[in-house]
Amino acid sequence: MSLGVNFNIAAVRTHQNLVSADRVLSRVFDRLSTGVRLRSAADDPSSLVLANTLRYQIRGLTQATQNAEEGVNMLQTADASLDEVANLLNRMRQLAVSAGNEAVQDPSSLQALQDELDQAVTSVTRIATNTRYGSIPLLNGAVSGNQLSTTAQDRFTAVDFDGAYLPGGIQAKSALNIVMPPLGVNLDRDTVGVDLSAVAGVMSPAGGPDSGTLIADLFQDPLGSNEQLSTVPSTVTIATAKGSKDFTITASTTIADFVSQINANSSLLGVQADYSAGHLRVESTAYGAGGLTISGTQMGATQAGLLDSDVTTATNDFATPGTNKQIQLNYKDASGISRLITLDQDPAGDGLTFTNLNGGPETMPPFTAYAPKAFSVKVKDTSGGIPGSTVAVPFDTTYSASRVSTIRIQVGAESGQSVDVDLPDSRASALGWSAGLVAQGFGTLQSLSNGAALKTGNAQAALKVIDAAVDEIATARGRLGAIQSNAIESTLNALRVTAENLTASESRLRDTDFALESANFAKQNMLYQAATSMLAQANQVPQTVLRLLDK
Repeated sequence: MSLGVNFNIAAVRTHQNLVSADRVLSRVFDRLSTGVRLRSAADDPSSLVLANTLRYQIRGLTQATQNAEEGVNMLQTADASLDEVANLLNRMRQLAVSAGNEAVQDPSSLQALQDELDQAVTSVTRIATNTRYGSIPLLNGAVSGNQLSTTAQDRFTAVDFDGAYLPGGIQAKSALNIVMPPLGVNLDRDTVGVDLSAVAGVMSPAGGPDSGTLIADLFQDPLGSNEQLSTVPSTVTIATAKGSKDFTITASTTIADFVSQINANSSLLGVQADYSAGHLRVESTAYGAGGLTISGTQMGATQAGLLDSDVTTATNDFATPGTNKQIQLNYKDASGISRLITLDQDPAGDGLTFTNLNGGPETMPPFTAYAPKAFSVKVKDTSGGIPGSTVAVPFDTTYSASRVSTIRIQVGAESGQSVDVDLPDSRASALGWSAGLVAQGFGTLQSLSNGAALKTGNAQAALKVIDAAVDEIATARGRLGAIQSNAIESTLNALRVTAENLTASESRLRDTDFALESANFAKQNMLYQAATSMLAQANQVPQTVLRLLDK
């Protein structure tokens, strides 16, 4: 054995052991003080991965449990309102039975019965309209929609119907088929456009005049002979169904100025302007016939007002009016009868919406199958906003939609683990159709009020309609009860049990075993104290060298 002072190998080794013991003891302290075994990935990598996966699942299950509980509350809200509707139907039935006893009823009594029935019908609609869960309406038919087929999604954005305008009802899950004309539908707009030239006798030059060219220097050619624009200042009037506005052209007004002025008033007039390659165009922002007209103060036989042909008649040769189109829709009513209705383009909005303007199958009310505005179809705008573009819907493709619920309750932690809830339209105008009395003018509860059924001696028809409404409400409540009991509450119980088991599994992976760690603490603490003591002893070794030197 050799003695030295520069390197105390025993102390170095002892210090390493002390550091190692301190590191282990620190982890033991950490686990005992926090109660968590997996404080970092280094503690147990595989267990940490599994524990984190379980944690994600547990949190998802916890949220799904809350979702299911909220879903139960929503269904109970709807059921409570349906129960009140059922109570009103019971009273309405009592009124109809009383009115049926014609032998003892005089006109004043029937009037009183009718008045009470009218109030009950109004209350049914009010309850269905006002029943909400938060801001979500539950019983007015708004929670059911139509799912577009794959081909229909390329050309349409929505196919909707309103049960309040369907006295003949609609068959559950009935397919709604959009029928196109033989040549399809090509949506266009009102357009006024003209080619411009800055040089007399040369029309539509390559690229056209620059947009900064003064309008006073331009020529336009409506009838084959070049005409220079009128002496400025002049006025151009743009008029549409939304309103009209005068635009003043001065000696310093350029093409770009004029286009900018129009586009600045686009929302007011419903028009937009564009200039490209010598072509100036003003067009409606909506598809269909919007009634766009343009006139100028300088219009005359020898003068040409901007965007206004040089003729003295009311016809503007530069104008190309848009046209309103029609499509048809096929569906089956509640009795299984196939209905084909015509939908007209509505240019009042963006011109992409089609709705039925007429009821049917009768030409005059009361309608027994569908009333005006029962159906609405919206075409997808595929133009990309390009000026002068159209929207084409070809005829050689089948477009359809199927009725689906728009309410889904997420009752699981994974994608697709949801329950669809189909809440019925419970307004008076949507109840009673299953009685099949549409042809008699009593297709729904609302018709009993509109047609004064009790007052006019139609108590028997009223009884049939009310009984049908009772059955419809009972069926709806039974369906909702089945969803609540079998689909949600049973799932809720399973969610709680699963979350409990997964929590126990995570606990076994993540929580500290205090018995084991206490024993480990005693061991590591003893090693730490021993290492500290030995380091002190090792540090005394160089003192031996001093004693040798003292000799």
